[in-house]
Amino acid sequence: MMRQLITNPCQDACGEITTDRSVEGAPVYRCPGCDSEWIELNERTKPAPRPEREASGRRG
Repeated sequence: MMRQLITNPCQDACGEITTDRSVEGAPVYRCPGCDSEWIELNERTKPAPRPEREASGRRG
């Protein structure tokens, strides 16, 4: 299981509740003990946004 923390890294596994929000199509979970929020990467349904490529500046 791979998690992407959104806020406040949890110091211990105190709990998990599902919120009504989503990120990249994955539900956002929250720990009621420390208010950490995360998504499970394998639950994403939308591709992550790609960073725009910078102009290389090469000529020629």
